[in-house]
Amino acid sequence: MQNKQKIATAFLFGLAILAIPLWFISYPETTFRHNLNYWLIGSSQLAGILGFILYSFSLILSTRLRWIENLFGGLDKVYQTHHTVGKIAFFLILYHPIALALRWIPQDFTKGFLYLLPFHRRLAIDLGSWALLGFFLLMLVTFVIKIPYDKWKLSHKLTGLVFLLFIAHFFLLDELVSANLPLAVYLGLFSLLGVISFLYKSVFFHWIVDEKSYTVEKVNRLNNKVIQVTLSPNNSQIQFIPGQFCFFSYRDPSISKEAHPFTICSTTSEKSITIIVKALGDYTNHLYQTLKPGVRALIEGPYGQFDYKQYNQPQLWIAGGVGIAPFISWANDLQKRSLPSNFETDLYYCINSREEAIYIEKFKELENKLPGFSFHLTCADREGFLSADEINNLKGREIFICGPKEMRQSLLKEFQGQQVPDKNIHFEDFDFF
Repeated sequence: MQNKQKIATAFLFGLAILAIPLWFISYPETTFRHNLNYWLIGSSQLAGILGFILYSFSLILSTRLRWIENLFGGLDKVYQTHHTVGKIAFFLILYHPIALALRWIPQDFTKGFLYLLPFHRRLAIDLGSWALLGFFLLMLVTFVIKIPYDKWKLSHKLTGLVFLLFIAHFFLLDELVSANLPLAVYLGLFSLLGVISFLYKSVFFHWIVDEKSYTVEKVNRLNNKVIQVTLSPNNSQIQFIPGQFCFFSYRDPSISKEAHPFTICSTTSEKSITIIVKALGDYTNHLYQTLKPGVRALIEGPYGQFDYKQYNQPQLWIAGGVGIAPFISWANDLQKRSLPSNFETDLYYCINSREEAIYIEKFKELENKLPGFSFHLTCADREGFLSADEINNLKGREIFICGPKEMRQSLLKEFQGQQVPDKNIHFEDFDFF
């Protein structure tokens, strides 16, 4: 999966870099007219162009289109790249006016600073300054200032407006359009793709995307933090692969309509679907306290390529807390299918205390029924956190991890120390949703 992501990301950056030879076509006309260091003006122009194209890609990557997910090997990989591309675009775009402002440094620091603000004699440059300020604020609330998810989601819809300001900035500059038509056409293509992507995701998404209507059938509180939710279809059913997740939103006046991802725990043969929800934040806490049978839900998906059937045996499954969800789905699936003769799977379930454990009986029952399946429960309060040294027969296995980021990062570091190949390690990162 990681290889798919690397190849797809390299392809995106390759498309951005293609703008460089197009830029060289007009380099003399747009540079020599300025009384400024050639390297500064040239690098400023290139940074603005590359940042704009990457900004367009960040909008495209936010669409949740299925072919894009397949290209990157999972929706979490798409969102990882979306974040990375967005950050690189920001710093490139930020460098663009800073390099131009340096013409007044060190002679006049005040004039250099004011150049970054929207107080110019040309509308095109003012629009670029407003776009930069808007982009800066969006990045601030994304990576520095933490605000509630629903408010962040609302603020993120302004990315389209900022992108439109950048488009206006570029195409109102006569130096670009008249001096370099091929580059203008190339940037025009990404402008169109970015605007279409933004309109699709932020305006028309809920009218276009296929959302299945379900009704909450049961709500079972497994402990003081986790609920099991069973939903039955009102018409057509979700078609999914065990281990995949969907985005769930509830139509209840007391619950936010924002869609959140949860892994489906049930088997594909069941009409109803089951998810587990752990009260970890404002939304999930509220869901734990208020969700009741009879509430209508809209389900979008499925997404994800976390599928044990794609890989050979033997395997190692490692779950942390509510990250047990895909392995519940896989355990249910194991009981429905014929297994290969070399079937060998160990499941390590890591929790803070025995009271947090769920579905213990199911895994123990599976261990008794299926030769080759072994279940291991690790309680941090009694045994400490799981380490790679405690895992039997680590070498030569396909390893699947689902759990908190800290647990995953710690294990990945230990696996690296034991020279486990990256291609043998598979995980999905829900921290990006």
